[in-house]
Amino acid sequence: NQSQLQTRLTVIIVFLILLVLSFLIVRPYIIAIFLGIILTYILGPLNRKLNKIIKKPALTSSVICIVAFIDLAVLLYLIAQITIKEAFNLFKELQKVDIFGFLNKILLKLFADNPEISAEITTSVQESVNVLTKYIISAVGNVITNLPQIFVQLFITFLVTFYLLKEQENIPEYVKKILPFKKKINEMFIKRSKEITSATIYGQVFVGAIQGITAGIGLYVFHAPSPLFFTLISILLGILPFIGPWVALFPAGLIMMAGGNFNNGLFLIIYATLIVGTIDNFLRPYIVGRRGKINEVVALIGMLGGLALMGPVGLLAGPLILAYLILFIEIYRKKGIKVFV
Repeated sequence: NQSQLQTRLTVIIVFLILLVLSFLIVRPYIIAIFLGIILTYILGPLNRKLNKIIKKPALTSSVICIVAFIDLAVLLYLIAQITIKEAFNLFKELQKVDIFGFLNKILLKLFADNPEISAEITTSVQESVNVLTKYIISAVGNVITNLPQIFVQLFITFLVTFYLLKEQENIPEYVKKILPFKKKINEMFIKRSKEITSATIYGQVFVGAIQGITAGIGLYVFHAPSPLFFTLISILLGILPFIGPWVALFPAGLIMMAGGNFNNGLFLIIYATLIVGTIDNFLRPYIVGRRGKINEVVALIGMLGGLALMGPVGLLAGPLILAYLILFIEIYRKKGIKVFV
């Protein structure tokens, strides 16, 4: 018995050491791996359909990954080129507009009895804009400096995507085998995992992107400055619950109003409030349908925390991790610890 105990203890210690070392080895590429998993989920249905025609999983996965990589590279290149150009044009436009003076005039009318309040708000806005500008400049510089590392991360992402797509049909059974729970719990976990992933991707990302594109239509219709730049910001903000594209549209409207295009700026703000701000209330239930829903508070905390920890990939990975934790707690609360073993 003592010999068996020592053997088990040795195995556990060796396993933990290997687990820690493996994590340290993989840690620099965790974001790339998560992105590969997400891409696999998105490209999975296409891979399944195409594989029925080609009937060679490796070749099918290769074709899909190569096409996806080329599309993504071209898209990122075009977005970067246009965004940098429009951001520069917006910066020049802001030099001609006294946006803070215009904001101060509005605040003075709202707080006629307390001009100190309007001055403090204007100063706070100016400081926030300066901090944001410095952050954006620093972020762009970091992207340029880290281009080689970015290419390595993208290579790993598509390598992971390739192997996961190739083994797409075998993954669910493999996961069931390695999960250390009862068969019923394994099936429940996999089923709920699919629902959570589907709800996160379709309910948050796709709806947020559509909301951002709708904001972009308004930007072009009302002739906002640097419309593509604000559209891209709107899409990113649209993915975040409780925030939304209005955070980008309101400053754009104020810039237009301060620059003399008062009516269009006002119409843009109204459009942001009545159309863009409410469209997700109709789209989300329609697109998500019967997919597993995630509490919006959990989604927000997961996205913001994931973004801080993992970067852009955390917008998806964060809510998934928290949702899986809640799933474990729900199973434990209903069935108790014995159901896991």
